[in-house]
Amino acid sequence: MRMPLKNWTALIGSALVLSLPSAFAQGGGYGPGANAQSPKPMHLGMKEKIRLHDQDGDNMLSKDEFDAWHDTIYAALDPDGDGFSLEDFIAMRMGPGPKRGLNPDRQKEMQEKAMERKARRFEKMDSDGDEVVTREEFTEFETKVFGEADSNGDGKLSEKEFVEYHRGM
Repeated sequence: MRMPLKNWTALIGSALVLSLPSAFAQGGGYGPGANAQSPKPMHLGMKEKIRLHDQDGDNMLSKDEFDAWHDTIYAALDPDGDGFSLEDFIAMRMGPGPKRGLNPDRQKEMQEKAMERKARRFEKMDSDGDEVVTREEFTEFETKVFGEADSNGDGKLSEKEFVEYHRGM
């Protein structure tokens, strides 16, 4: 039986709030099982992500560079090769998260919105609706993302294109 999105959001939001102190204490924000010495943190800003995955130094991501980056994301999400669940996806921290120094109510609101965005993104990735995203579904989704984000059609993603695409999600 499939749980309605609003129930997932409430459940996941509560779990996130309860897990934040331990995540920060462990140097969290790098993905499941990683530590502060992890060489490729998942929480970098867009410019840093592009710089980290730009193999030819042109400050843009080609489709091959984008695919290689997303292969590492998929491997972190699905280490055993049987697909990943919404819970796995929610647990993977992929962005900087709420800024420090914001009031707690605003941080909670931002976290809830992030959880909702991830739940919607997961639903889009899970094309067959079985609550598990396979490598094929993930690759198909990310190929679509690349095509939509490449607004000028040059086969590369600039920081501006990537940021504009993610703002519109």
